[in-house]
Amino acid sequence: MKLAVVRCLLTILLVVRTLEAQPRVVSIEELPLGTDHGWHNPRFSPSGKSVFYTTSNYHGIWEFSLDSRTIRQVTSDPSSGYGYTISQDGRTIAYRTTTILPTRRRKQQIVLKDIAEVDSKLVDSAEDLSTPAFAAGKLLYSKSGQMREANIDHSTDNIEILGIENTKIALLRGLEKVVLDPFGSGSYIWPSLSPDKKSLVAYEMGHGTFVAHLDGTVITMLGRRDSPSWTHEGKWIAYMDEKDDGHRILTSDILLVSPDGAETHRLTATEDSIELDPRCSPTQKKIVYHTIEGNIFILTYTD
Repeated sequence: MKLAVVRCLLTILLVVRTLEAQPRVVSIEELPLGTDHGWHNPRFSPSGKSVFYTTSNYHGIWEFSLDSRTIRQVTSDPSSGYGYTISQDGRTIAYRTTTILPTRRRKQQIVLKDIAEVDSKLVDSAEDLSTPAFAAGKLLYSKSGQMREANIDHSTDNIEILGIENTKIALLRGLEKVVLDPFGSGSYIWPSLSPDKKSLVAYEMGHGTFVAHLDGTVITMLGRRDSPSWTHEGKWIAYMDEKDDGHRILTSDILLVSPDGAETHRLTATEDSIELDPRCSPTQKKIVYHTIEGNIFILTYTD
């Protein structure tokens, strides 16, 4: 009888410890951004102390300081919110604008701006420019498939994702651009570099989400896990579990999955809110996302 009681207690203790080890939500805060626009595409600054975001049509970029609780509009340039990057010190932003000319041809520009200043610098202009990236002490981008750079120094110790070029993943390794196509003739979106810069997660249209080495070798297939983003310590990948009817989004919640696919944990389960495009803080257990109504939230979790 005593042995049965001991076994029961051990089982209860094991269950409690398992539950304690699972990720759980500590708080969810809506950022007070006003209702002038439907807000979209939020992301943390490299320090994790600000959130940058744009509108649903990507026109303009704003910054919300989590310390001072103040809002600053960085730019109103067209389509600037689609492809932008923030320097590691948080002082400079680079973005790509897109304008359709009366001839129906496209004009794109790379703009460099001190976030605290009014003035900005035009870096380049062409019909086909990649989104820019700060890496290796430079501002790097691709023009008609060829690498271009600004802010030159002589550092080469860096790895960054440049973005998607012609449906493939463009990766910067030192000063060399590498184009990855792990599945051969694949079409990729949502690439995200792991915190240790040894692997990446991305979504391929025919295969779903996967984790791969930086040479393109696939490590794990994760299935459909939309808009994946690494947590700051690399323990989890946050994603949205979206359901639609082919025309509109019906539901979407935020979940975590381990990089090996062995564990999945739900963070939200709301019937009255559709949560989209999670992006993880680079310094804390926080996830920023927007809703289909255009509100931005920060979710704090523990694991």
